[in-house]
Amino acid sequence: MSKLSFQKQACTLSLEQGLIEYRSYLQMNNRKMLKDSYGSNIIRDHDITHVIFGLDTSLEQESLLDSWVLSGTSWKLKDLRAYGKLPEIKELNKYLSNEVGYFRLIKMVISLIPLKILVWKRARRMKKKWPFKFYEEYLKSRICDIRDEFGIEILLPEERNLKNPVIWSGLINN
Repeated sequence: MSKLSFQKQACTLSLEQGLIEYRSYLQMNNRKMLKDSYGSNIIRDHDITHVIFGLDTSLEQESLLDSWVLSGTSWKLKDLRAYGKLPEIKELNKYLSNEVGYFRLIKMVISLIPLKILVWKRARRMKKKWPFKFYEEYLKSRICDIRDEFGIEILLPEERNLKNPVIWSGLINN
């Protein structure tokens, strides 16, 4: 389980600092850094949701992030499609289906249903939805202030700590 500053509800880093920490975490673990193509910010916007909702890149937390995005952000179908169409994401999904297998992925999602319901309930209590298409003015704001403004209550460490995480070659162990 990773221990990143932005995984604390009262994180005082600026959103920009949180994004730098998130990307440093990926680099330190030799993970491929996805980059936005010219005129697009879809990768940055996705990375920022990791920071805002306090989640790392384990398969389970990526699945929980999907729940946060669907229930707690003002997403548009074209933005989600654009992310899903990225060659790197398609490649990752193909790799996951081969290495982990559909059965284990479905089993993982089913095991996360109680946490997904918790995420959904917390998203429903938010004061307003986080803009999936990210606004620049929040970069200098402290993460705790953003969470207060939007009413975001992230998952506690004990809620994120799963007994049987899916083990695969892309897992980051901290």
